[in-house]
Amino acid sequence: MGEAKRRAASDPNFGKAKPLKLGLVVCPPMEIRGSAIHVRSNSLDPQELRFSILLWDKLVWPSSRAVYISGGADESFLESAGILTRPDYTFNGDMAQGMAMTQIQAFMDLDAREPGLWALAQGENSLLLRDNKLKPDSGALLELTRAIPVPDKDVPLNDVLEFKQRRVDELQRLRTELNTFVAAVNQAEDKEAELRAHIATVDAACADALRVSREWQFPIRLTNYKASVDLGPLVTAGVAYGLGTVAGLSASTAILAGIGAAVAAGAPTLILRTEFGWRGLKKRLGPYRYVYQFHNELF
Repeated sequence: MGEAKRRAASDPNFGKAKPLKLGLVVCPPMEIRGSAIHVRSNSLDPQELRFSILLWDKLVWPSSRAVYISGGADESFLESAGILTRPDYTFNGDMAQGMAMTQIQAFMDLDAREPGLWALAQGENSLLLRDNKLKPDSGALLELTRAIPVPDKDVPLNDVLEFKQRRVDELQRLRTELNTFVAAVNQAEDKEAELRAHIATVDAACADALRVSREWQFPIRLTNYKASVDLGPLVTAGVAYGLGTVAGLSASTAILAGIGAAVAAGAPTLILRTEFGWRGLKKRLGPYRYVYQFHNELF
């Protein structure tokens, strides 16, 4: 048997293109209103951090000499592991707006170097960006409620990374389905059929992630996940299909019931609706912004 045939027989990934390394720009809980800034923590939110390293490969937390936020043990561990980097983005002038620009400019620079591979983490436990970079109703929002399992905030990061390595196929499949959902529907000739098919594949990928979470020897939470996709003229021209869709995820619901997770508080759901777009963003197929929300119950 030739070397190529031997490797193909022994390595299921032989001959396949390596998955792209995706990155996320992160920051600690920070509220900026005009010239006022309120930093609620000197560290990245521990619950968001565990979700981030589960589905992304690289994290960037831009630092500023104007307002330096040190971080803690989790951040030091990820820096030593080569997962987190902290490039300097210092802006003079208004302190609050300068801190906002550390996030914006870091994302813009990374996206320019590796188009479509970087996104911003935003929300109540990071930074909710509201400035003239955003324009209403020019994007799509893909939202999954109670569909993705995430290790609890107290789980050691090394345990999360070890699980990620063991179950890389399931996690990459989930990530791929989520990142290509809107583009796949809009590019298909039969958009209605593609929408139904992609809802089913997202449901299957979420169900797989929930199924393998039974291997975890630590508590997990369910996540509400929102991914913002910039569509530019597609939305305003009415080309984007499926906006307004609300679909139940039956396979994921069945898995949750099977592992004893309460679904009375709400079954997993997929929602697709209009959202803000990003002014001047380079053309991309995947989301540019992610927002997480975590449920209180553990299982």
